Amino acid sequence: RVANSLALVAGLAYMQAHSMTDPTAKAALEEMQARITAIAGIHRRLYTSDDVRFVEIDAYLRSLIEELQAAMQASGRDHAIRLEAEAIQVPTDKAVSVGVIVTELVTNAYKYAYPAGTSGDVRVRIRRPDPANVSLVVEDDGIGWGGGGKPRGTGLGSRIVRAMASDLKTTVRFDEAHRGTRVMLDFGL
Repeated sequence: RVANSLALVAGLAYMQAHSMTDPTAKAALEEMQARITAIAGIHRRLYTSDDVRFVEIDAYLRSLIEELQAAMQASGRDHAIRLEAEAIQVPTDKAVSVGVIVTELVTNAYKYAYPAGTSGDVRVRIRRPDPANVSLVVEDDGIGWGGGGKPRGTGLGSRIVRAMASDLKTTVRFDEAHRGTRVMLDFGL
């Protein structure tokens, strides 16, 4: 029921966004829809799971990225999202945080990484470097942002990412040597 209710709210946000004439308001509603969709995806996974304590993060992220790519392409942004994900069982509460982080970072890359008229990839990689830890990387080869200074837009996405990282008991790191933007998080299972 929760997944259906969240899908309904996401649908309402979509309808409201497409009735807006103000591009800023429309973009804000589209971003809210993506956030709701990320959380609804976890609930869909839980409904079909034998063990609601854990989420198979590779399958969840694959589904989330398909939805994000479709939403971004529908709004006129056309970049490929590439996923490399190991099959890892992640506790449900942590999977929700990972989903929201990926949604925010991919959305930011779509909006800011590549100037209008250029294309490029956004890459998401999640792996398990050792039995107790998970490593998440979201990167692009665009114009780059090292995490310092004033964020583009309202900065809400950056605050959401930091809050979700805090829930994972980790911090967000930027690889300033990377040509574009590379955001990294490591968290314990």
